[in-house]
Amino acid sequence: MNDATQTGMKLPQLAKQSGLSISTLYEYLRSGILHPPVRRGPTKAIFNESHLARLKTIRGLREKEKLSLADIKTRLRSEADSTEEDGSSIRNQIIDTALALFSRKHYDKTKISDITDALHMGNGTFYRYFTSKEELFLHCLERLPKIMVTRETWNEVKRETDYITRLRKRGNAMLGSFHSYIGMLNHTKLVLGGDDSHLAEKASECLKSVATPLRKDLDQAIAKGQVRPLDTDLAAYLLLGINEIFGHRLLMDDRYTIEEGFDFIEEFLRHALASSSAPTLQQKPFALTLCSGETMVIRSLSCNGAPHLTGSVGAGTLEVAFESLSTLTLTHDKQCTTAHIRTDAGKTGNLSVDPDHELSGATELGAYTVQIRNVRSIKKA
Repeated sequence: MNDATQTGMKLPQLAKQSGLSISTLYEYLRSGILHPPVRRGPTKAIFNESHLARLKTIRGLREKEKLSLADIKTRLRSEADSTEEDGSSIRNQIIDTALALFSRKHYDKTKISDITDALHMGNGTFYRYFTSKEELFLHCLERLPKIMVTRETWNEVKRETDYITRLRKRGNAMLGSFHSYIGMLNHTKLVLGGDDSHLAEKASECLKSVATPLRKDLDQAIAKGQVRPLDTDLAAYLLLGINEIFGHRLLMDDRYTIEEGFDFIEEFLRHALASSSAPTLQQKPFALTLCSGETMVIRSLSCNGAPHLTGSVGAGTLEVAFESLSTLTLTHDKQCTTAHIRTDAGKTGNLSVDPDHELSGATELGAYTVQIRNVRSIKKA
C-alpha cells in the first residue's frame, strides 16, 4: 500500500488506483454505493483505503454476479445490517487498541498500520469502521472516560458517604489508570488549542465528562453542609488538575508513595473545602418555615452573607450567631419586623430586624435565598 492511500487521495488518484473512470466514480457516489469522501476543510475532500476496498467489492459484485447498481446497494445494506453486532465489537477493539498505542507512542507517531498489526487485521478492515486516524481519535475521546476506571470501582466510590474520603477514592481510581492513558490525556489537552475546531470540541467534551462527576459530588457535599459554598464547576477542574499533577510527580521519582500523597491532598482539601474550617458555616441544619407555609431544611445559614442575624435593641445593635440559636420566630407588621430568639442555652430576647435582609443557605436541591419578610420561623432541626 502506498502513502497516498493512507494519507488521502483526490478523485483522479482514486480513479488511477482503482482502474475506474472518474465518471464511473461519480455514478457510484450519486447512487450511494460508494461512501462520500472525508472532508478536510470547506473545499478539500479526500478518499482513502476504505474507498478502494469498497470499489473492489463493487467490482466483484458487478463482474462475478452481474448485479445492477440497485441490487448492489441492497446487498451492501443487507450485509451491513447482518454484521452490525459483530462490527460493534471489532470497532471497540480498534478504539481500545488505539487508546493504548496513542498513550504509549503518542498520537502523531502512531500509524494506522501499527493499530492493525496489533490486532492482526488488514488495513482494509480498519477502513470499514473508520475513514481516517482523525476520526478514530474522536471516538477514542468519547470512549476514554468510560474505560479509565471500571464500573465496579465507580460503584464503590458512590457508596462512600464522606465527601473527602470519596474524593480520595475517586482520585485513587483515576490515578490507577493514569500511567496507561497519560499520552492520550496530554494529546487531548493539546487538541484544545489546535486549529481543528471539531477535534477541540470533542476534546472539551471528553474533559467535561471526566470533571462532571467531581462537580456533582461537590454540589451534593455543599447541600449536606460538608463543603462550603463555592464555584463547583471551576473547583472540579482544579481537583482534576491536582490529581493529574500528583500523577506526574509520582512518575518523577520514588520520594512519595501514593498513600503519602493522598494523605497530604486529603488534609489540604479538608482545610480548603470542608465547612468545619469556615466560621461562617454551621454543621447542624435548620428547618426554615415561610409565611406561605412551606418548610425546608437548610444548612450553612447566613444573613446577607454573615453567619449571624443582625438587629437593633433600643439604641444599640445586636449580632446573634445562627449556630447558637434553638428557635427564631418572626412577626411582621407595617412598622417593623421583630425576631423572637431562643438560644441553645435557653436565653431569650427580641430584636428588630430589616425585613429586606436576605437569609441564604444550602438545601438538598441547591442554594436557597429568601428575604426575611417572607419567613415565619427558623428552628434547629
